[in-house]
Amino acid sequence: MALINQGLCHEVLGAIDAALTCWRQISELPALGLTEEALEHRTIALNHIARVVEDFKQYDVAEAALVESLRINPKQVDAVQHWVHIQQKTCHWPVFKDLPAVSEAEMLLSMSPLPMLALTDDPVKQLLIAREFGRRKFNYKEEWLCKGRKLKHDRLRVGYVSGDLCTHAVGLLLPDFLEAHDKSRYELYGYDYSPEDGSITRASILNAFDHLRDIRRLSDREVAEIVVYDEIDVLIDLHGLSAGARPGIFALHPAPKQGVYLGYMGTTGMPWYDFMILDRYVLTDVQRPYMTEKPLFMAGSFIPLAPNRLPKKRFTREDCGLPEEQLVMAAFGNVYKITEPIFQVWLEALKAVPQSLLWLIDDNPIASERLLAYAARHGVGKDRIKLTGRMPYGEFSPRLANADLFLDTYPYNCGSTARDVVMAGVPMVTLSGNTIVSRMGGSVQAAFGQAQHVAGSVPDYGQKLLAAVLAQQERSQRAARQVPSGSGAPQVLSPLAPQLKRSLGVDFSGL
Repeated sequence: MALINQGLCHEVLGAIDAALTCWRQISELPALGLTEEALEHRTIALNHIARVVEDFKQYDVAEAALVESLRINPKQVDAVQHWVHIQQKTCHWPVFKDLPAVSEAEMLLSMSPLPMLALTDDPVKQLLIAREFGRRKFNYKEEWLCKGRKLKHDRLRVGYVSGDLCTHAVGLLLPDFLEAHDKSRYELYGYDYSPEDGSITRASILNAFDHLRDIRRLSDREVAEIVVYDEIDVLIDLHGLSAGARPGIFALHPAPKQGVYLGYMGTTGMPWYDFMILDRYVLTDVQRPYMTEKPLFMAGSFIPLAPNRLPKKRFTREDCGLPEEQLVMAAFGNVYKITEPIFQVWLEALKAVPQSLLWLIDDNPIASERLLAYAARHGVGKDRIKLTGRMPYGEFSPRLANADLFLDTYPYNCGSTARDVVMAGVPMVTLSGNTIVSRMGGSVQAAFGQAQHVAGSVPDYGQKLLAAVLAQQERSQRAARQVPSGSGAPQVLSPLAPQLKRSLGVDFSGL
């Protein structure tokens, strides 16, 4: 145990290699003849190795360590959870596969909610996993700190709690959403535990609040007591079940009404949330029985649709390493959101249109190699797939305009990225299913009157994708014929034409 603790001390000090060396001394001991206590220490060391190297995207090392740990003790829910998500992040299909003494049902019940959104379009399973995860991780005793409060204010006091008030998928959507609140009716409070990134986005978010509280060094109870002191009427969690969540604040009920928005696109299954901010497109009658929160509907899309506020840069296809003459289909959703049925549809479109190219994120070497190998087995060479490494948001967003078409993922649609796509003037093909997260792309498309690009099934997605590819190819050819020789074909923009679509705000009066 001393080596385990020594490794943890090294990790805290940032000496990662030294920490791994300590744990490997334990993990590499011969398994035969070890006492029960020594075997337990070995599993702990293996799990620490997997956890740390996973952060550095050394997924093959992490997977091997977890498999060895689960051979010793298969009843480790957290180890199974991480192993399953590694399968998603490395596009190792099918995600559920043989593990020593771990059944598929146990894999399912071990999952964390966010990866589950990318695995199934079944709202019942999503509710099940949310409740199971909440029971396992957030089994708080509820208290009602706001009980008996009867104060009234001239303006309703609305508080937002988040660790993502910065350049983050959620933070990028917030400036216009917050500014759209009717300040004659609402007084905004921010409870912030975000990293200080010094960005324009963060400054815009913080400036939108009437009052700001830095809660980074405060306990959940201390934060809840501040919320009570501030006499907040409505408190909103911008995390839900996403990374960095602090549901312990909400379990204390510091405000009479509490809800969730944006951070996690599904029901939380947690009893201390009264409502979820949605739109009428993303919540269907099929889902409603499996939501523990009451819907609070926004008009239009619940994804705020306004251009980002970063300085505009311009990138050519040459800058992006893209050929001028090919039709480029971009798919920039997180790699773990790519599923086998959808990837097959993308490959079929590539085969149907020889002068087309698929543009993907090069997230990690293992996933990229697997995707290229899968494509090759299905008749698509690696010359038809362009891989681009991750880059700062200020460069990623303007590069989108060089795509002819954007391909949405399913069952986890793009949300913040979908906003960027339509604002870049790029048509997007999406698939709407039975869950909130599988209808985000359709919500954005509906707001722009682009229902023709929204599919209702995987076969329909394939048909709409092929139709969109052929239509864009024809537009490109017509445009090219109108340009003098040598000047290069122009970027073909969809009829979306970037336009300011400010969030319509939220009406809390009905709560």
